[in-house]
Amino acid sequence: MPWTNESQPTVLERVIAGVCYMTAGLAGLLYIVISGRSGQSPFFRFHFLQAIIVSIIGLLLSWAGGVLFTILGKLLGMVDAAAPGVGTQIAFWLGMTLDVVMKAGFLLLVYGMIFAFLGKYAEIPFISNLVRQQMR
Repeated sequence: MPWTNESQPTVLERVIAGVCYMTAGLAGLLYIVISGRSGQSPFFRFHFLQAIIVSIIGLLLSWAGGVLFTILGKLLGMVDAAAPGVGTQIAFWLGMTLDVVMKAGFLLLVYGMIFAFLGKYAEIPFISNLVRQQMR
């Protein structure tokens, strides 16, 4: 683990860190405002920052997917006029792919939340490394 010499997080830190994942970090921000700067452990800060980054990436992917799906839907409508059924099938598979990506993002949030409740660090490739660099 990244910080092996630190003490175990308190129950309050575990709960707030876990709730950060479902509130896109807003619960953590409220905790920071109430407790002040001295109440932040590395465990809490790690999960707080990771929850914010995962939520922002999910939001950006959702917006980009919606725009892409709208644009491709219009183009596929033109394809469907030339070859009936082809555009509909492509739109269906694009929609299914977008749905799988969004569900995977939700599962990342649940994964982080469960690990926070357990008092462990949730390792998400690339994102956890980015969070550690920001904490230095």
